[in-house]
Amino acid sequence: MLQLIANIIDLAAAFIQVGSGILRQKTRILVIQILQLLMQAISMILLGGITGAVNNLLSCFRNYLCYKEKLNGRWKAVFITASIGATLLLNKQGFLGLLPAAVCTVYILCMDVKDQLLFKILVTVTSVPWILYHFLLGSYTGAFFDTLSVLTNLYGLYKIKKTPRD
Repeated sequence: MLQLIANIIDLAAAFIQVGSGILRQKTRILVIQILQLLMQAISMILLGGITGAVNNLLSCFRNYLCYKEKLNGRWKAVFITASIGATLLLNKQGFLGLLPAAVCTVYILCMDVKDQLLFKILVTVTSVPWILYHFLLGSYTGAFFDTLSVLTNLYGLYKIKKTPRD
């Protein structure tokens, strides 16, 4: 029953995630991601994916600081340290449990890029490992929609590339 509830929550989050794939503006993407990450954290907790949930919750705060343009080197170090520390402390999933911290670290290091195209590439590339994480966790709706999100982000990249930049 918990798996069904988790998949329903993840389905709702997935609609938000896929819809964000067509967004171009970094600030809009960050705000939408906060809602999606909160919902997916709840789903992951229900499925036993504690490291994924913790990293998603940390990502909400990280996105908020980035949205407010207050994410600096010190905050990045705090989030990376918290992500890796919490993952090492709470991981009971082996390699799979390490995946969220690895993805979040890459995202944190690169997320303050100003170029919209590079940011969209970052979002797309860091979405790919979540397909595996969600699938192996039992969040089949999450894995399916992670895949759709990657595809919509690729479409968004195409549209950005096609549109002349200033």
